[in-house]
Amino acid sequence: FESGAMDPWTTYGDMIEPEVVSSGAIEGSYCLHIVCTAKGANSWDGGLQHAGHTFDNGKIYTFSAFLKSPEGLQINFKPELAADPWTAYGSQVMIMTESWEQYYITTPAMTDTVNPATVTFHIAFDAGEFYVDDVQFYEGEFVPGTPSAVKSEDKLASTWGQIRAE
Repeated sequence: FESGAMDPWTTYGDMIEPEVVSSGAIEGSYCLHIVCTAKGANSWDGGLQHAGHTFDNGKIYTFSAFLKSPEGLQINFKPELAADPWTAYGSQVMIMTESWEQYYITTPAMTDTVNPATVTFHIAFDAGEFYVDDVQFYEGEFVPGTPSAVKSEDKLASTWGQIRAE
């Protein structure tokens, strides 16, 4: 989010109000602040997505982000097929804390090529607010670290690069 804009990230659901803010980032100068104005009937009724990907057969991927929520909201990380039936390639619900923490999910090895694919946060569990920073999606196992410390170029898929949402 270092450009001060959300692009190429998008949100969906009429209860989601996103704003890139210039205060409180854990890394860089900007982070994303999201307000869920209402609980969805389903957690997937509101989301944050980065689309336009292909998951390659035989590879595993890690999706990580630094998050915090004053209310301790739930969030679901879901690398997925970006079309009906919205097949998950790993999916995990996590509870955010009031302090910045790194959360992640690593997919199983892909048994087929998945195209179109997207990385999605389902965020309509409850009304409340949360912050997102230093989002990364890369080929390989999770590498813990401080913000941006997992940028090891040798771990990145040549076709993926790295989703940087700082």
